[in-house]
Amino acid sequence: MNKFIRKYWKIIIFTLSMTIFLLLVKLLLKDEVEIFDTKIYSIVSTIKCEPVTAIFKFLSFLCSTWFILFTTIIVMISCKNKKIGFYLGLNVLICVLLNQGLKLIFARTRPIDINLIIESGYSFPSGHSMVSLAFYGFFIYIIAHMNISKKRKLIFCTLLAILTLSIGISRIYLGVHYASDVIAGFSLSMAYLIIYISIFYNKMTDEQKEPDNL
Repeated sequence: MNKFIRKYWKIIIFTLSMTIFLLLVKLLLKDEVEIFDTKIYSIVSTIKCEPVTAIFKFLSFLCSTWFILFTTIIVMISCKNKKIGFYLGLNVLICVLLNQGLKLIFARTRPIDINLIIESGYSFPSGHSMVSLAFYGFFIYIIAHMNISKKRKLIFCTLLAILTLSIGISRIYLGVHYASDVIAGFSLSMAYLIIYISIFYNKMTDEQKEPDNL
């Protein structure tokens, strides 16, 4: 079983991710997701207070358009391997376009009367969830292939994973997304990222370059 998982882990995660996303789409189209969203928000909102709100606003900022754009430009400029910077920027662009296209298709309105910040546009799937997982998930992949100790890899990758999850939770807490928006965004982004990383790996292999050339 372990050998099977190691060999087909990408296919397994992709399948699970798409299954979750399609299930949420089905529930959304049938208007059967409201109870779930309400329950999750009621749990998250129990920790509501000014210090927590400030923290979640900051976490949400870490996936804002300007922050992602600024970070991408810095990486593209500072990276020794310019191809990695290019693929990072392309990754974000594709993910944003995919998210905006899906939002127009589903046209789900955002939560009202509970939002602590003002956001425009549609709600499903969450753009912050999709982009944060694609963006920071790509960094996790790069770090996992860098020539550093396993301990440092584990620390950096764990911190980025926690950051990504926290960004998703922040969108629910701040009342600008339903829980189903966030989960759908994460699940679809995971499926997308697996495809993108596979293409990226093949490109880097073809060019005989390793992603640890940072």
